[in-house]
Amino acid sequence: MDNLVILVVDDEDYIRDSVQIILETENFRVLTAKNGLEALDILERQYVDIVLSDIKMPEMDGLTLLEKIKERYRDIEVILITGYPSLDTAIKSVKIGACDYVTKPFKIDDLINKIKKAYENKKLKQEVVELKQLISIYDSSRFFSTTLDHDEIVNKLDEILTSNFGLAGYFIKLFTKSLSLKKNLLPEFDKFINSECTYKKAIMVFQTDEAEISKMKFNGKDFSIYKQPLYTNDGLWGIFFAYKTGSNSFNDIDSKMLSIYLSQFSIALQNSFSFEDISKGYFETISSLSQAVDAKDHYTRGHSENVKELSLMIVDEMKMPEDFREKIMYAGLLHDIGKIGVPTDIIIKPDRLTDSEFEEIKKHPIYGKDILEPIEFLGDVPYYVLYHHEKLDGTGYPFGLMDSEIPLGAKILQVADSYDAMTTDRSYRKRRSALLAVEELDRCSGTQFDTEIVSAFKSALKKKGKI
Repeated sequence: MDNLVILVVDDEDYIRDSVQIILETENFRVLTAKNGLEALDILERQYVDIVLSDIKMPEMDGLTLLEKIKERYRDIEVILITGYPSLDTAIKSVKIGACDYVTKPFKIDDLINKIKKAYENKKLKQEVVELKQLISIYDSSRFFSTTLDHDEIVNKLDEILTSNFGLAGYFIKLFTKSLSLKKNLLPEFDKFINSECTYKKAIMVFQTDEAEISKMKFNGKDFSIYKQPLYTNDGLWGIFFAYKTGSNSFNDIDSKMLSIYLSQFSIALQNSFSFEDISKGYFETISSLSQAVDAKDHYTRGHSENVKELSLMIVDEMKMPEDFREKIMYAGLLHDIGKIGVPTDIIIKPDRLTDSEFEEIKKHPIYGKDILEPIEFLGDVPYYVLYHHEKLDGTGYPFGLMDSEIPLGAKILQVADSYDAMTTDRSYRKRRSALLAVEELDRCSGTQFDTEIVSAFKSALKKKGKI
């Protein structure tokens, strides 16, 4: 308690001076103000634990000051002083948030005891905050462990920092990625950040993963500073910097909680970046596979890419969810992957296929499904590929499925695949115009193609000016 900072607010000089002497004798650090406005100015610039304020003062009375303090500072306890005690005043002050009140003339022992009680109350409130934070940590842990979306992770951390810690501003910089986040950062800290929040400086300062709390003064204002390194298994990869002003200050609970939240954030963001890298690698591999299939026949080069784009037009027109859109993107690129297993001479044959050759072609959806099924992240994509030549009336292949048995993804692929096949040159026929291809889709709608999907596709083509 020796480091306790107490602000004494009273318009009478002799009372302020007397209380200051009494409290300094008890080894408290004492600040003084002659009215509420002056007190608020001090709280804005300097750290204070407890405010001891008279009720009757000019310019701003003690009750109004109490209201202002409770609006702006969560950790400050307020004891009111009154020369005219009444039950109404006592009830009102407690409702607003006063910790206690003393009456003039007061006994020294009584005043010291009430200050000690206020300090204990302050510690108890901090413990309650810590308990609430633990519940919040459990919730955030569940969230961070279930998302790989970069923006969602960053937004969740911002929500936590804004609602739980009363930060005036913060800054995050990742050294291994070109990412930096700033919020409400004062110009005064630009130079500080440029010199202090560098990889070289962080390596020197943070020999362990422990955070650092310090105090600084800029332009006559007290700032409470919090710095924490962000680590991966490979070492230091970033730094977090935050600050509070005036009487808002970081404490041990803040440090513990921030350390946990930032660790969760750091792990989630690492997972997000890793997933992005893996997904990029998968996509590049998938693109290469689709190009290898198209390369077997120069007439169909670009077909897989076309089917992907046409399928995505349908998905966007139907306003399907993002995860389904991603699956359709992969399915469009890979829908003919099974043709790798079909003899090239059959694929490029310029004449009509024999029955046995057509039976061989009809196997490519099965080959495609067998190739793709071991790739877990593709989800249902292998089955979209397997069924993309089925027809609503049961005359398709390879299994002759009926309408309700065919997945939506396969139905979308079928429309996109058929349209692109009709509107590109093949070895055995010339292309059709877009209008004639759409007429064919309409003619076969309800028997071969899903009516809703055909309608969405036509709408998308019109919006792009293709028909």
